[in-house]
Amino acid sequence: MHHDLSQDEIDFRDKCKTFSREVIQPNVIKFDRENRFPDLVHDEAEKRNLLNVCIPKELGGQGISFKAMAEGGYEMAQACPAITFTMGFNHGAMRPIIYAGTEEQKDLFIRQPIEKNRGYTALALTEKDVSGSNLIAVKTRAEKTDRGWVISGNKSMVGMGTEAQQFLVLAETWVNGRNVGLTFFNVPRTGAVDVSSNTDKLGFRAVPTPDVTFNNVEIDEINRIGEIGEAEPILFHTLDFIRYGGGIIILGTIEGLLRELIPWLESREVFGNEKLIGKSWIQTILGETYAKHQSLRLLLRRVADLLDKGISATEESAVLKLLSSELAVSAASKVMPMYGWRGIDNEFPIQKRFRDAQQTTIFEGTSGILQIGLCHSLLRKIRAEDQQ
Repeated sequence: MHHDLSQDEIDFRDKCKTFSREVIQPNVIKFDRENRFPDLVHDEAEKRNLLNVCIPKELGGQGISFKAMAEGGYEMAQACPAITFTMGFNHGAMRPIIYAGTEEQKDLFIRQPIEKNRGYTALALTEKDVSGSNLIAVKTRAEKTDRGWVISGNKSMVGMGTEAQQFLVLAETWVNGRNVGLTFFNVPRTGAVDVSSNTDKLGFRAVPTPDVTFNNVEIDEINRIGEIGEAEPILFHTLDFIRYGGGIIILGTIEGLLRELIPWLESREVFGNEKLIGKSWIQTILGETYAKHQSLRLLLRRVADLLDKGISATEESAVLKLLSSELAVSAASKVMPMYGWRGIDNEFPIQKRFRDAQQTTIFEGTSGILQIGLCHSLLRKIRAEDQQ
């Protein structure tokens, strides 16, 4: 993908490729069918220093670049996007603290948890029947007290929620009986936090996504992340990062789909001795998919470069997530019939590729929400230019 990788970045990519082949691939079917967190994979990942790779070194992580993250994540996602997602989730969940936390908070909520038990952290954003994709409409409540804060409410589809020891909660903030806006809070997993079992999803089944209920959880002032009522910039920064990560995973799984497909097309004979790969309609689908995939890999590189320079990539990451997920759905839908009855047989990988692809248009912002946001970007741009 990148032609200007350092030797360390090349080594990291190759390390991830080996890990994908030796550890992820043999466990794909197991954790998909069992619909649970891939603990065995994470045990081995910890031994190979492949957890928390994007967390800064001074906070207990590996401190790799976003460019290197793209290279390594892309290799692993070719085997399984869901397992890869679990391995990178801390990088997104801890972004609010990295972006807006004090040095004391970074030590308490990042460095120390990583040193103790891998630091599993979950973002608690979405609320069932309340906010959905409209995160600004959340109703989970944080009320100021003399001792700190009391958090109450329900969150749904909390990625990595079954494993998390702390939750980054987006909450409506009340001070002296007045709603002062949205704020992020780091809420530890205590007896006042109820976590359900994993949701039985269509795809990404190795990613645990339980409901989490906060039953008047008392926390200290140190657990407030950022200024009171100023969560939106932190949220948008975090979404830039996790949509970038989503783009890596989605493009990797499309690559995996194509790599699995080609040997089948080259070996499968139809109507006598004609190979499927020789069919012009198949070549047209492959050519179109490849062209779109390659263009999105260039956009992925653009986003990596921006993030490595500390530049906002809100629009670029939204475009990457939107178009890569739509391509994944299109590619999986067109490829599935090429396998005939095998396309719907659970013993063959294409059915999982198809299920996972459908889910990519939902997480980290649905396609519709991303389209609306990009429309607003277009309108702002045109109106600003018209005023010049």
